[in-house]
Amino acid sequence: MLATSTHVDLAGPADVDAARTLMMRVLAEDLGYGFRPEWHADLADPATAYLHTPGQALFLARDPDGTLLGTTAVKAGGPRSPQLLVDHYAGRPVAQLARVWVLAEHRRRGVARALVHAAARWAVAEGGYRTVYLHTDAAVPGAEAFWRSMPVREVLDERAPGELLQTIHFELDVTALPGNPARPARD
Repeated sequence: MLATSTHVDLAGPADVDAARTLMMRVLAEDLGYGFRPEWHADLADPATAYLHTPGQALFLARDPDGTLLGTTAVKAGGPRSPQLLVDHYAGRPVAQLARVWVLAEHRRRGVARALVHAAARWAVAEGGYRTVYLHTDAAVPGAEAFWRSMPVREVLDERAPGELLQTIHFELDVTALPGNPARPARD
């Protein structure tokens, strides 16, 4: 399957259970630490978090047969830590990309890229955001390389030897994404 056959759309009420199941599977199988309420409160009730909260959305990628391949969420607001970044984004309209998760058997086919593009376009066009922030765990194989292949600017590298999470913070340049409403028109 190629990315061109991947369909990305907003999640609806009928999608919530399947999306939550996929996200819990990624937490257990790929991230290695499972569900932690202090980090994953949105997964306890994805419908409230993403379908009923203004400025937030959940995107799903499916193959032509309707099989769910991955998720991406848009959250309102910047990071909750470290304080340096909390202060940096305070009072600014910031969207945060989160839950950019693709099942292992569907990776390296453009699914995550399609999800990120759709979520970023929505964040700008529908959400009214101009800044799109994200963080990743560089300890997850392929995560750092994926984000560095995107039009991002590193904001802070918090990696420390021996820590469970190896976090790097980025901003996504929404003007550099194809089809993005914020992208300058060419003459």
